[in-house]
Amino acid sequence: MSSVVDESVTVRRVAGALTAYACGDALGVPYEGRPPTEDGAEVIETPRASDRWAAGATSDDTALTLLVARCLVDGGGEVDAVTFLSRVAAQDPPVPGAGPSTRAALAAFRATGAVPDDREGGTNGAPMRALPVGWSVPPERVDLLVARTVELTRATHRAPEALVAAVVMAGCASWSVSGAPVAVVVARAVELVEVARPVCGDAPRLAGLVGAVVAGGWSPPPSGVGLDAAETVAAVLHCVRSAGSVRDGLVAAVRCGGDTDTVAALVGGLLGGGSSAEAVRAELPWSGLVAVPDAGVVWRLASGLVALRESVR
Repeated sequence: MSSVVDESVTVRRVAGALTAYACGDALGVPYEGRPPTEDGAEVIETPRASDRWAAGATSDDTALTLLVARCLVDGGGEVDAVTFLSRVAAQDPPVPGAGPSTRAALAAFRATGAVPDDREGGTNGAPMRALPVGWSVPPERVDLLVARTVELTRATHRAPEALVAAVVMAGCASWSVSGAPVAVVVARAVELVEVARPVCGDAPRLAGLVGAVVAGGWSPPPSGVGLDAAETVAAVLHCVRSAGSVRDGLVAAVRCGGDTDTVAALVGGLLGGGSSAEAVRAELPWSGLVAVPDAGVVWRLASGLVALRESVR
């Protein structure tokens, strides 16, 4: 009976994480590409349109993260890079707002039908869509977490720093929905960098930034958080480490400036893992004004991901 209860609790946590991820994405969209801001929470939390997005819209971050979750569930956890790229390429209409590494990978795939054998793709699209992998794997199966993350990430991002960044975010997500305190989730990031190294290669910049965050010695760059994978992970961990709630974390992420939708989405995905979808919506009353995925879809994906998680214990 206890395992059934534990599984149900984890499903609720994954649903909360996915809901908070989409909320963070939508909150960050109007501030994307802008410098850091001191806007008050009441201003940041008022959905409005940007040059590219309607008020309350989520971006490619949520679209691709949902696609990763669907691929994992549909494939029983066995998803390869070619299958993932095929599904991205088949989206009609195409995924809006995809980043430079993803666009380049799609162009190459359409031309050759294969995943390039290179070390290109170092942007933050790698960690951005990694959380569902962590939701599908328990923390003790770090070998499977690394393998599954790398296979799904290399479809578009093959630079070592990006691959390791994806592993770090997937691992943090796995710990988050296991009920680990925020301090533990952040501390695990240091270990995950080392665990990923034999498979992904060295990531010295990421290792240095993560270490600085854990030691409390990192601050967001004055120009805002860029598309660099390592910098994005540092910003996410910085916001998570200092947040008192999901709401606090999302507002802090937007205030960092730069790629605010990705940072806020990942912050929401990690902090929301300690809650439920209903609790996230109650804490974020403005969530009713944004394009959060349908509750039924969220629950089905969460249930499928947690079934995968339980099957490999």
